Amino acid sequence: MRHPIEIILVAKRGNFLRNIRVPLYVIVAVLVGFTLVTITSLTLFIFNAQNSITISGAERENEQLLKTLDSLNSLLQNSQNNFDNHIVQDNRDRTYWQLACIHPDIWSMGIGGKQYKPASEYISHETQNMLVQIYETLDVLKGQSYLKKNSMNEIQGKIESNLRLWAHIPSTNPVPNSKLCSGFGYRVDPIKKTVRMHWGVDLSTPRGTPIHAPADGVVSRTEWSKGGYGWVIDVDHGYGFETRYAHCHTMLVKPGDIVKRGQIIGTVGSTGRSIAPHLHYEVHVSGIKVNPYYYINSATIIVD
Repeated sequence: MRHPIEIILVAKRGNFLRNIRVPLYVIVAVLVGFTLVTITSLTLFIFNAQNSITISGAERENEQLLKTLDSLNSLLQNSQNNFDNHIVQDNRDRTYWQLACIHPDIWSMGIGGKQYKPASEYISHETQNMLVQIYETLDVLKGQSYLKKNSMNEIQGKIESNLRLWAHIPSTNPVPNSKLCSGFGYRVDPIKKTVRMHWGVDLSTPRGTPIHAPADGVVSRTEWSKGGYGWVIDVDHGYGFETRYAHCHTMLVKPGDIVKRGQIIGTVGSTGRSIAPHLHYEVHVSGIKVNPYYYINSATIIVD
């Protein structure tokens, strides 16, 4: 390192000859510097090439992302438009079941939610706007779905309540295909031959014909009536409805028994003040005796 290196420069023209002594460390320093410059240049070239490739790939990915977001946004918009049909049907259902409709302003606002705040330093302005629109649509759909679910539960509860009510409303003929021989209202008493109020309907049918419960209920009375009804069965159906079956031949239930619509509770007879086998059938609503004919399926009764 201490011994200099001699460099002889010779020119063919002009008879130029020069001898230059250069220290060895200078040559080493020049070589090292040249090597460092070369490596740095290559590194920067490779980095710039890779960065250019990365940017190009990111641009392609961003374009694909925008297309995907645009497709998703269109799908969400169609879903929101289709949801309007569900809102219309929901209002129809609520009206049919006598429930108040949900106000359109409530449907349009949903239930609200957190506002989306994108990281602007990572994505483009166009992508940000698209994401904000998508999140807003999703938030509205989420709120509308929540309201729809609650509305459906309310409608379902109303239906179940009505079904329970309907199950307890007398609506079938206790002796199907029987003949209506005497209606509700004033008539000439067949025994006393005087005009008296007839508080039920008489359904003529052979002795021993099964008597079916016209609705769900609980048997409240099974006894002999001193008023001329003979063997009597009373059923309390709840909701203010009661039914009475008089002149029975046999009674197949007892007080406290739970009966279902269509269940046989006794048989037709002619006990008490009766001139022929028939069922005297009464319907009471909140303690008031009403015409049972309106609580009997007319297709299962024969009218003279």
